[in-house]
Amino acid sequence: MENEYVLMMIMVTFIIGISATEMFKHYLKARQLGVGATDDSHLKDKVAQLSLQNQALIERVQVLEKIVTEPEYELKQQISALK
Repeated sequence: MENEYVLMMIMVTFIIGISATEMFKHYLKARQLGVGATDDSHLKDKVAQLSLQNQALIERVQVLEKIVTEPEYELKQQISALK
């Protein structure tokens, strides 16, 4: 009976320890990213930077789509010749 309580206490302590460790990791990561800071300028700058990067990637994908769907595209002609 006493061994069961000891085993249960070890398991509870282990679970609480793991949970506390994960919460601390999350806290450090959030603190490093600046989440919860009173100055939101860092987050606004990051959002603006990601927005510009997203727009540049959209433009690149549009160019690639245009190249691939173009009828004179060399690869498409080679594939057609194989059929």
